[in-house]
Amino acid sequence: MIALPCIILGFMSCEDEDKARIAPYSDEIQGAFFRTVNAGGVINRTDIAGSTYSITGELVSNSAADVSNVEIMVEFVDRTTDGDPDTDDDKSIDAVLVSTADVASLTNNANGLPEASFSVSISDATTALGLDLGDIDGGDQFLFWVVINMADGTKYEKINSGDSVTGELFFSSPMVYTGSVVCILPTPPTGDWIIEMVDSYGDGWDGAFITATIDGTGTDYTATGTGTDHTINVPPGSTSLVFTYTPGAFESEHSYTIKAPSGNIVAQQGPGPTAGEITLNLCNE
Repeated sequence: MIALPCIILGFMSCEDEDKARIAPYSDEIQGAFFRTVNAGGVINRTDIAGSTYSITGELVSNSAADVSNVEIMVEFVDRTTDGDPDTDDDKSIDAVLVSTADVASLTNNANGLPEASFSVSISDATTALGLDLGDIDGGDQFLFWVVINMADGTKYEKINSGDSVTGELFFSSPMVYTGSVVCILPTPPTGDWIIEMVDSYGDGWDGAFITATIDGTGTDYTATGTGTDHTINVPPGSTSLVFTYTPGAFESEHSYTIKAPSGNIVAQQGPGPTAGEITLNLCNE
């Protein structure tokens, strides 16, 4: 009767020794990330000199003193190759530095965090990459990488930032931003444009709609059921055509495709399209 408690105590002692010890919080590596305030820009193949891509974000770290600077690197991705290794002339170029902001030069925003704004001229980006205008076509992409350099020499970027930072809406910190090359024409192609709307759940767009504005007159279009196709006629003599997406509820169910009168796909987004004016890629029109 006396030996049993001793045996139990012996097992408890062994289990305690085998348990992994949790490192104190002070011993954990303290990183940093760049939370998006806003980002975007139109990269117009027909006006590279007038195209820019802008990124504004707030620097989140244990202490601003731990950070040296924030860099923007730009990479070019050739999306118009034919995929044949024997004939393919892939113009893709690895990322190069285009802009740097020292933390000491940043001012705190309303959240009390250092805020950095970058406006990258696409002309400067192409020069830094060594690209010729002939190397760029509609559908190609410029990727803008955020790199945070710590005072101790550590770098934080997408490749070593966890999914909890780059993939969650709360952090809003993708660490890489994509600008797609499009062509904007002075006047829209005339004829029948098609908007193909899809709802993955099958109950229609929940309050979302696309507005097609021709020469200042706008008409709203939405989806019912699993989806709806709409035809928008742009008559001869029209001088402007603008499509705008207004979100509703359950955005992860919504997708759309816009086709020009030629049948070419000129815009495609979803699930969860971006709100605002829809940029049309008219390079093949």
